[in-house]
Amino acid sequence: MYADDWRTRVSHYQGRIIDMHTHFFPEKVFESIWEWFGKRLWGVRYKDTPDGLAEILRGFGVERFVTYNYAHREGMAAGLNEWTAGFAQEHPEAIPFGTVMPGDDGNLAMLEDLFDRGFFGIKIQPLVSDFYPCDERMFEVYQLLLERGKVLAVHAGTAPIANQYVGAGHFEPVMERFPELKVVVAHMGAYELDRFFGMVRTYPNLYLDTAVSFIAPAVVAEQVARGRFPPLPIPHEFDPEVLLEFSERILFGTDYPHFPYEYEDCMDGILALDLGEEFERKVFHENARGLLSLD
Repeated sequence: MYADDWRTRVSHYQGRIIDMHTHFFPEKVFESIWEWFGKRLWGVRYKDTPDGLAEILRGFGVERFVTYNYAHREGMAAGLNEWTAGFAQEHPEAIPFGTVMPGDDGNLAMLEDLFDRGFFGIKIQPLVSDFYPCDERMFEVYQLLLERGKVLAVHAGTAPIANQYVGAGHFEPVMERFPELKVVVAHMGAYELDRFFGMVRTYPNLYLDTAVSFIAPAVVAEQVARGRFPPLPIPHEFDPEVLLEFSERILFGTDYPHFPYEYEDCMDGILALDLGEEFERKVFHENARGLLSLD
């Protein structure tokens, strides 16, 4: 929608962008996920091997990207984590994140090993994994993250769909118990934006990522009309003063490759806010660099 403008303005960020919401799975797991999406009118624009997907990101000027994945059953996390470790060795631009399931044995020892090997944190997806983020079995994991200065990335809001395990009411107890924990909440906390904005004001290390939240309505409408996206409300209208207030706590993220539109549409949505180069610089790379202590 803003393609011409994007071509000019993105030059400020080319080669420095840090995408704080990307997914990388083994090929067979990707195929299963894409089949699941396909049955739900949810197109995936970028289908390739993990290596190919990394190359595509570099082509968009992405300097670094996270490796979010998650397990949907017990006993699966360790294998995913080992796969991620190998992928990160082959792709130095990757920012490796692990995952856990609260019912698995040996989570702490596994995470200690991963952190010693350079992992930056973990991603959990209660919507898929069917556990509450405030599950007491996770408290020792959160305590370890806190002690090691690592990051918890979590799908905690109710967008695009919800089940009993997601929602601010199940997440806020985690912050109350671990107020200094470094946390990245996906999708700006949608659809419970005000609740999550309030938490950002309260907890000094809580961040929000932009994934899906700023896609232009016309872009979404086109994908819905083509049967490549379900007719879901996509939050895109935000109070500019609030965004500027949180300018140091917002992280550029896309949900790549799990969307039907173009990668540039994710950038356009941030640039279309027209909140100034300082805001854009913080969102596209500076905030992530500071959170993760990247060189």
